[in-house]
Amino acid sequence: MTETPLLSEADVRLEVERLFRRGHRSKLLALFGRGQPGRFEHDGLKWEILPTACELELRSKLPAPGEPSTSGSVYLIDWAEDSLPLDVSCRLAGGRIYHVARDARLAALFGARQVDQGLASTALARLVLSGGVDGLRKITGLRLTTNDLWKRVLEARFGIPESALESGTTWLLWVRSSDAGPAFARACEGDDLLRAVRRELLAWLEQRLGSVGVLGFRAWELGLVDRAIQALLLLVAVEQSEDAYLRGLVNGQIASIVPGLASEVRGAHAGGTAHTLLEAVLSVEDEADRRLLEGAQQHAMSGGASALATASDWLPAGHAAREAAVAAALTRFVDAPSAEALEAVLAAFDRLSAHRLDRAIRRSEHVEARKMAARLSAWLLARQVRPQLAEHGTPWQPAVELARRYTEEGGFLDWARQSLRGMRAAGDELMAAVRRLYGAVDAVARADDQRFAKAYVSWVEAGKPSNEVLPIEHVTKRVVAQFLKGGEHRRLLLVLMDGMSYAAAVQVLQRLREQRRWSPIAWRTPGWNGQLPIPPVLAAAPTLTEVSRAALFAGVADPRFGDQGTDKDDARWASNPHLRELVGEEPLKVFFRREIHAGHELIDEVKQAVAGDQRVVAVVVNAIDEELKGSLQVAVDYSKTPILPLETLLSAADGAERAVLLVADHGHVAGDAMRVAGGRLPVGREGGARWRALAEGEQPQDGEVLLPRTSWKPRGAAGIAALWDTALANRAPHSGEHGGLSLAETVAPAFLIGPEWLDRVAGDDVELSCRVLPEPDWWALKIARPAVTPVAPVEEPKKPKAQLQLIPVEPAKTPPSPPPAPPAPTLVASLRTSKLFTQQVAGVPKPDVERVLTWLAVLVEAGGSLAAVDFARLCGVRPHQVGGVVARMGVLNADGFAIVEHDIAGRRVVLHKARLLSQFGVTE
Repeated sequence: MTETPLLSEADVRLEVERLFRRGHRSKLLALFGRGQPGRFEHDGLKWEILPTACELELRSKLPAPGEPSTSGSVYLIDWAEDSLPLDVSCRLAGGRIYHVARDARLAALFGARQVDQGLASTALARLVLSGGVDGLRKITGLRLTTNDLWKRVLEARFGIPESALESGTTWLLWVRSSDAGPAFARACEGDDLLRAVRRELLAWLEQRLGSVGVLGFRAWELGLVDRAIQALLLLVAVEQSEDAYLRGLVNGQIASIVPGLASEVRGAHAGGTAHTLLEAVLSVEDEADRRLLEGAQQHAMSGGASALATASDWLPAGHAAREAAVAAALTRFVDAPSAEALEAVLAAFDRLSAHRLDRAIRRSEHVEARKMAARLSAWLLARQVRPQLAEHGTPWQPAVELARRYTEEGGFLDWARQSLRGMRAAGDELMAAVRRLYGAVDAVARADDQRFAKAYVSWVEAGKPSNEVLPIEHVTKRVVAQFLKGGEHRRLLLVLMDGMSYAAAVQVLQRLREQRRWSPIAWRTPGWNGQLPIPPVLAAAPTLTEVSRAALFAGVADPRFGDQGTDKDDARWASNPHLRELVGEEPLKVFFRREIHAGHELIDEVKQAVAGDQRVVAVVVNAIDEELKGSLQVAVDYSKTPILPLETLLSAADGAERAVLLVADHGHVAGDAMRVAGGRLPVGREGGARWRALAEGEQPQDGEVLLPRTSWKPRGAAGIAALWDTALANRAPHSGEHGGLSLAETVAPAFLIGPEWLDRVAGDDVELSCRVLPEPDWWALKIARPAVTPVAPVEEPKKPKAQLQLIPVEPAKTPPSPPPAPPAPTLVASLRTSKLFTQQVAGVPKPDVERVLTWLAVLVEAGGSLAAVDFARLCGVRPHQVGGVVARMGVLNADGFAIVEHDIAGRRVVLHKARLLSQFGVTE
């Protein structure tokens, strides 16, 4: 007997509609099937569904012969298939039992009008029509397709959402999350219909999702989904190996890793999407996935394929191998720095960062420190390549040159050094290599500090000469007053960040830039042509708040300030001669910590002063200086940590349309790199971690210099010894210390900043427009290379005139035309199209502009620096004309901003590329 179909009310209704399109004398209908009792209405006639279990029950439910009928009846018969007794069949519509067509039943079940051809004859359709799947959803269209049917059956039977069937990735993610596969496989073993459905499902998955669909289903059935992924990981790893033995070894291992699935795994790998699949399915942040990766590595190791594990982009051994490669490259570079060795270091760092596990097993602080290691490597090479400071000249000249260099890159350098000191959680090899790199960098930096400290003493003893640096007592004269003289519309908020080092200043500016709020402005100190708008500011020594801040506020340096403390700073500011001359009787107000408090909100007096008409308002922020008194175990990165008072003050200045001078009275050195030099600071002797009073006849020791006699010293002391060595302290250090004479303590940051729109609301004052803080090339990991002097072309001798020949000679073939001239460097080409450059050279004859660009191209091609004699030769001029050539290249300068300089002492011509890029808004 044919399997009895389960008829729903919708099936019955559709069959009634179909059969009674033509009139029937009888409203009694027999349908082959089983189902539930029910009622419905059709064409105004009420119908009742009546299941029957046997002939007797059917007879009992038939109305009596001749009884008038006001409703219709549908009898569901599952005990007979074709015929009924004659006395019963003669009373039924059509006189027989009707069979409902499968396609009609399928359509009715899903609310459709049509079904795909052949769909009703599938095992899947038989399963659905047999009532073996509950909770099937209706479709939205009029046609039931094969895809619609599979999606709804899989959702209702296994809880597989439609989204899981959109791609191989979503499918594999779902089968990883389900453990029902083995139960389904067991159910299929004793059910012919389910086995047929399974075969059809495999074919449909392969058609829809390819080999990944088949792999996912088969692995789900066997409960081996994670093992299948591990096998894929090994196959992906072996792609990178050219070792035929290793390839064969891994292929043989697959069968043992995923028994019964080897062909499916290989098929999925051969499909070419394994890389993308693994990226989408695995999350290295997930602990379970990391255990899966460790399991894959164990398979490789136990099978003799350890080389495969170390080459993998996914496995832990691959990450360890790449860390070891970084360590080896870094060690080679430190031993013999070169451009080629640095390229190898950067490539090793890139390969390590590209490993899938790197961000998961290495904290963000570690990754940042690693990047700093790469930057410090680039700095170390740049120091070897760049022109060295001249050994001749005045004793104080190195202080000027080193201070200028420190303002251009010292903040970035100290930031990188501090970050590298905090590097943790790396392998022993990498940590050892990093320590060697840090030692090499530290040796160069400390040599600079020593040379600077000695030259600084000479500079002070010589009366602080040179316009190339700015004594801190001249900040109000050469910066504040000169800026305000640019117009009555200019107003300034001076924010004195007590103890802010250059590294902290660079971090603060980085944070402000990322917030797209404030940036350095274009105004430059008159007469200064350095890379930064303000010359290096040198603090008063010893670099203590009582000494140096007092000099800044007073506008003069007085050694007596050290004994007076900071209580008189407001009076010093109010009587500052440079400001008083500018503002007349206008009040000069400075606010201190007692008015700022925590900085969340400004008191009304500060708000009113900043918002008022006073030309200049000063505020002291002690946030950094107070942080210096904290623990050595905490390192603060101000590019990530806000300084609340500064944030609030900048918001107030923004609303008041004020520029802000961000300046420090001195810097500081980090305490975590120091060791205590014991016995230098006896009990009762005045001094600090970085300075100490000397008794009569006592001399400075290693790492110290004797400050000039004109410097402040405690009463009764013969002098002061200040430490230049950043690795030493006279007592147990705090988080940060100052008072010594290193570059980080003595060179005080000073940046004039403004909101990005300030120039537009201040009468189109172009000097208020914002600029990007120049970053050193090595910070961007650009590799410094020594300038290569091109070889001058050798002129060929002129050929003699041809003479008459008695015997004709075949003329020589015409030599090929010389190759075209090489194109101009990209930087020069960008200048030609720069609107700013076009405006700059407006009025300059075009031939002169082209000549300048040609000379500029010579410097660009040479890496930015050439010996004067080589520059002359390549430019086609005589050596004594180099000065004139550089002067003619002054058309590139703006506001005293020198782009090309002639270093007479060093006999070189130098291109300041960062200035050029910033000035004209071009890129390389």
